[in-house]
Formats: sequence, C-alpha cells, structure tokens
Amino acid sequence: VYVATHKHAENIAADLQRMGVPALFYHGGLKAKQREEIHSKFMNGEAPVIVATNAFGMGVDKPNIRFVFHADVSDSLDAYYQEIGRAGRDGEPAEAVLFYRPEDISAQQFKTGPAHVDSEGLEAAYNAVVAYKGPMPREEIVKKTGINARKLVGLLQKLEDTEAVRRLESGEIEAASTRPLAEIIESASEKQKFQKAMRKRRLQQMQTYAESRSSCRPAFLLHYFGDVYEGPCGNCDRCEEARVLPRAA
Repeated sequence: VYVATHKHAENIAADLQRMGVPALFYHGGLKAKQREEIHSKFMNGEAPVIVATNAFGMGVDKPNIRFVFHADVSDSLDAYYQEIGRAGRDGEPAEAVLFYRPEDISAQQFKTGPAHVDSEGLEAAYNAVVAYKGPMPREEIVKKTGINARKLVGLLQKLEDTEAVRRLESGEIEAASTRPLAEIIESASEKQKFQKAMRKRRLQQMQTYAESRSSCRPAFLLHYFGDVYEGPCGNCDRCEEARVLPRAA
C-alpha cells in the first residue's frame, strides 16, 4: 500500500492491524536498522502487507505480490508506473488500484516546495565551509551556523547542485568554487524554479491519468513512455466499463 506521508503510513497500518491484518509500515523517518528489519519481514513473507511511502522503492523484487494499492496519488506517472510494477512479477494475475481524490493533487503540490531558495541559509552554510579552510564535518557546519541538521541537508544539496561545494567520501564538505556568492545563490534559485516547474508538470500528468474517463489505462501509460500500444487491454477499469474485449492476436 503506497501513501504520501509518514503519518498516513502509520495510520493505515494501525487500522489494518485493528482489523486483524498483520501490516507493517515503512518510511524514511525510521532508523536504518528498523527499515532493514521491516523490509526483510516483508520480503521473506513474515508480513503479508506493507504500508509505505516511496522510500520503499528501488531494489524491491518480490515475485508474488498480488496487489499494489495507492491510498494516495503518486507525484508522477514515472513513480506510479514503477510502484505498480511491483505486482505480479511471477507472471501470475495481480491487481493495481489507485484510490484517487482530487484533493490529493493539492496535497502533492504543497510538497513540491517553495519557488525561492533560502538565500540566507545558503550564504551561512557556504561561508562556513569556505572559512573552515578544509573538509568540514556537517556537525561542525550545524554548530557554526545554527542551522538544524535536517534543513542543512537541503541547503548543502543545493550548493552541490551548483558545484559550489563537494561532498567527500568521508561525508565531509569542502568548497569547490571561487564564484561570487551572489552568482551561486542565483544559480541555486534558477535550478529550484526549474525543478519545481518540472514536479508540477509531472503531477499534472498524473492528474490527467487519474481523471481520464476515456482512455485504456495501459495505453495511456505506454504512450507516456513513448511506446506504441492502442489497447484496449480488456482488464483496466476503463475497458471493463466499456465492456470491451482484448483484440485478437
């Protein structure tokens, strides 16, 4: 069961447990050891149901998953296609169901983040790294700037994206540019605006798919990825409603 937030994962898992369904929840807010244990229990069959955010993604190759439910809409068709691809890898029949509500789109749009960067935070983090005169541990950046560790992760990523700093294998950060700070901040701002616009466009494509009342679902998805398939598949909700059968081979 895929969901959009940590809270929703925990709530749905708790609801299922109250109904006698042995479900576990999985999200990025759990410690690495907890995630490993939950992942292992699901993969070896100890837990038949897992309620997860998209943190439960790459590397999940369990052949006998019969159902993939989306209690919340995915943030893109790319993510949705990858997530429903967990089902039926053994070649046996499987089902994917999206429980869609228009308000889900508004919730996902909120998660696309602000259009403008935190210029003061970027300046503080960058100046701290430059002044350190060598590779700087992230804990030291937190101490020097007063920026909390979670927020610092995002700021450092933006500085890395603009090649203003680099992350070493040790996890330490060092300066990687001699460009003026104003130019670095402007570059980070442009990248953030572009990324926000891209996330919005992908979410709109997801909305179009969910609200489509005419197209065969697999045909819609395959067209999105550039494949040629006109349908009908005979299995999706649109084909079943139209009472059509698969075309003869």
